[in-house]
Amino acid sequence: MDFKICDKGGKEFLMAIEKFHGWQAPGMVMGGLMVDLALELLDTFSDPAAVVETHCFLPDAVQLFTPCTVGNGRLAILNWGKMALTLYDNTTSAGYRIWLDLIKARSIPSIYNWQMHLAPMQEQRAERLIMDMLTAGHSILSWRAVPITKSFGTRIDATMAVCPRCDEAYPAIQGNRCLSCQGKTYFELPEETVAIHPPRSGQASKSLLPGPDTLYCALSPPPD
Repeated sequence: MDFKICDKGGKEFLMAIEKFHGWQAPGMVMGGLMVDLALELLDTFSDPAAVVETHCFLPDAVQLFTPCTVGNGRLAILNWGKMALTLYDNTTSAGYRIWLDLIKARSIPSIYNWQMHLAPMQEQRAERLIMDMLTAGHSILSWRAVPITKSFGTRIDATMAVCPRCDEAYPAIQGNRCLSCQGKTYFELPEETVAIHPPRSGQASKSLLPGPDTLYCALSPPPD
């Protein structure tokens, strides 16, 4: 593998993917190729940001091979289900959108069938697919210079409030209670009261039974 992708040799590139993502996923390889082309086109940029158009593979590829992450606010994820990403300069809003071009990929059945989900995953040979991707390189990708019209890379500090029901901090713009306490939670809340705070540092826990200093979820009143 005498080539470089994202400034890494072929073996180093695949090992970096496996270490970060858990396995050498073809989607991560494709994402790495797309990031590599975007970096080549941008050349130098001082304030990088990225948008990916699927929640599968591409977010990890961008976070692995660029400074853009979800945590630092420089990566936006659009769940459009498209194998496409845009890397841009957040200062100038100038960037490049890269996508897997199906017209170009049609000449490589393994890649075309993978993208179009025409073959069950268990029937696809990952090693062969990855080698086909690495051999094709940028030739199966297309790109377009795009000015970014919506800001994704800047986080806006929100005024915070304390939810009167759960006593947790939340953005006040959500309303008079946090979204979880408005019934928009993603987890199941138990009906019974549950102690949610451990003893304070340096304070021994004398009993597993609730005491006067125990805090409770406000789903039901604390016991008398």
